[in-house]
Amino acid sequence: MGRSADKPFLSQGEWANSYDNDGMQFGGKQMGVQGKKETAENLPVNCCMLSLKPFVTPVCTPDGYVFETENIKKYLAENRKHPFSSKPLATGDLVKLHYHTNAEGDLIDPISFKQLSRHTKIVTNKKSGHVYSWASIDEFNKQPNTWVDLITGEPFAETDIIVLQDPDAPKKLSKASSEDSNTVKTLASAPSSDKSGVSKDEKPYNAASYTKGLAAASFTSTAMEPVTANERQLISDEEYMFGRIKEKGYARIVTNLGEINLELHCDRAPRTCYNFIQLAKSGYYKGVKFHRSIRNFMIQGGDPTGTGRGGRSYWGRDFADEISKKLKHSARGVLSMANRGPGTNGSQFFILYRATGSLDGKHTVFGRVVGGLSVLDKMEAVATDDSDRPVTDIVIEDVTVFVDPFVEFGKRIERKREHERDQRDLQSGKRKRTAAEEMREQDETTTWLGTKLPTKQKHAGGSAGGKGNPAESSMGVGKYMNARQLETLASEPSEDKSSSQHARPSKKKQKAAGYTFGDFAGW
Repeated sequence: MGRSADKPFLSQGEWANSYDNDGMQFGGKQMGVQGKKETAENLPVNCCMLSLKPFVTPVCTPDGYVFETENIKKYLAENRKHPFSSKPLATGDLVKLHYHTNAEGDLIDPISFKQLSRHTKIVTNKKSGHVYSWASIDEFNKQPNTWVDLITGEPFAETDIIVLQDPDAPKKLSKASSEDSNTVKTLASAPSSDKSGVSKDEKPYNAASYTKGLAAASFTSTAMEPVTANERQLISDEEYMFGRIKEKGYARIVTNLGEINLELHCDRAPRTCYNFIQLAKSGYYKGVKFHRSIRNFMIQGGDPTGTGRGGRSYWGRDFADEISKKLKHSARGVLSMANRGPGTNGSQFFILYRATGSLDGKHTVFGRVVGGLSVLDKMEAVATDDSDRPVTDIVIEDVTVFVDPFVEFGKRIERKREHERDQRDLQSGKRKRTAAEEMREQDETTTWLGTKLPTKQKHAGGSAGGKGNPAESSMGVGKYMNARQLETLASEPSEDKSSSQHARPSKKKQKAAGYTFGDFAGW
């Protein structure tokens, strides 16, 4: 009944609502708004948190909730309070937002021109309303301590920054998915059928092996409604995918000295390989220099600043190591992640010039060079200065991904889910078999001799073929009777059966060989 195991009690950490970043969703100590209502799924970056639809003229509250202007004004006119925290809120407290888009219409950061996604920490300046990624604010405002708007040049204070989305923080609630939505007029036109987004008869493909623990919580809590059915916890799509990747990935680093072909160990270090592949596809490594090269040791790159102290992962934050005993720094050309310590992986990587066993257990090995070792020789031959920086620039012109097992896995999952939905529709009678499916079914149920195999669909009192003859049924007493005797009985007229049985002398029952117990008459 607990969260990570089916146990009939709640641990102190679970009851205190401090199990992880999201916390438990019930009882005990409440962590702000997240403890009061059930957390909703991630919304796209461009959606209103009231209507769950893409916004046109967005505004935000001082605590970072984004709404469509028309929707929030209509709500405030009726309630005059915050939709989620229930604190007093007026129309004048809203901040008009200015999002920037690219040619395809995607929301981007106006400084780095990177697309804003659910993995990006998004902030806005309360005075100007322009929306940025936190990476740009951190690099150009916080670190140099120059608090000037990057678009308008208007001065502002650090307290004027409003966080609109933070992947590391607990998820914000959408009003249309809260349990208390009956007190609010929901503006979304399409109601959701289930909290998990799937129908009750359809088991989510990413369901975890443990439950949400709501049944245990309702049993021990007087504040929440009773829950009698355990619902499985849903894991993220990435976590589900990382544990099931079994294939290798392949990529090519194109430098000004030549090309290096890489084999990526996606089956052993899926998170690290996914980070490298996504950064490569986004063009993150284009124009990046190898800033450090030590002969007979390694060459290091992947930092856009070229200082060795920059670079961020695909998620915008450091991620954990993936140390494998089967992957070691045991040969020339091993590809590994550079870090500042345990769990500080970003975008920087290095390629070994020779085996270095002292790095095992400290850095994540996620690939190896399978082509272009002569180019690696050229890199090692480039002279360096006192700080190990190559005198002649070694530049990554591009990183091309040839085989991406993560994309193929997504396609397989989608095909599997489509097949399961199709089979459910077929069994429920929502659709009929096509001519090709009927032909395939006939081929699967017919032997090469032309005999028909019994199908799985059986009617009560009948055989697989649909006939009611008990002699051909695989169920009931008929399957124990002699087939030849049944044919004889079936061919004789019904009125002659009794007379023929009386005329035919009955055979004396033979005693079975060996000892038999018999009855209790002799006792």
